[in-house]
Amino acid sequence: MKKLKLAAAVALLFPALCVAQIPVSELDLTRFYLRVGASFVYPDDDNTPLKYQVLQDWDLYRTGWEVEDDTTWNASVVWRPLSYLGLEMLYIGGADHSLDLTNFHGYPGRDNIAFGNFSASSANLFINWYWMDETCLGQPYIGIGVNYTHFYDDELNAEFQNYLIDSGIAAGQGKLGAGHSWGGSAQLGLDWRLGHGRTWLINAAAIYTDASTDAVVTFPVNPGYDRLYSDIEFNPWTFNLGVTYEF
Repeated sequence: MKKLKLAAAVALLFPALCVAQIPVSELDLTRFYLRVGASFVYPDDDNTPLKYQVLQDWDLYRTGWEVEDDTTWNASVVWRPLSYLGLEMLYIGGADHSLDLTNFHGYPGRDNIAFGNFSASSANLFINWYWMDETCLGQPYIGIGVNYTHFYDDELNAEFQNYLIDSGIAAGQGKLGAGHSWGGSAQLGLDWRLGHGRTWLINAAAIYTDASTDAVVTFPVNPGYDRLYSDIEFNPWTFNLGVTYEF
């Protein structure tokens, strides 16, 4: 599904770029936008169960995830050398997400357990296409690009730590590890100019990001260490709202 979403964005963008006739006389190498605002991050919950490398623990059989939404900040710079084309570098600051393990069988009468927490920040490079005339106050745009997501401050919740020890799976405290992700991204946005000739604009954008990581729980056993694994399909929808200043 995520690949289809990105493919649809590409299909919408590139035919329009191919037919757009942009005179070289419109080239303006000095036009830049600076954007700042808030980001509302809604991760996907479609992830693989937590399991060993080969075998599956019964208490964790067919478990799933609930990933909490969060709000953070964003900043971007847009270089728009042509009226219909822009290059945008967008950074979305660290969003903090808590993880619950669902369909959990470890405690009678319960089907979930608090698993842990992690933070995620991302950098995106977009090529944006603007299809409205520059005289219009509203400037909608569509963009495709590449995304780098960094996962950090990952830790296990005390409740899951206790479960590992009480169930005999672990001989001591474990730790959660998650790395980084490279993937595609697509966005649909709008800049609304606050009057003709003004340099301030209101910005809103919806962004889909293809971002996944391998979550690894490492814990001590007698003797040595063991691990549990899960492929976390983070893949968030992010909604940005902020202001734009045109230089």
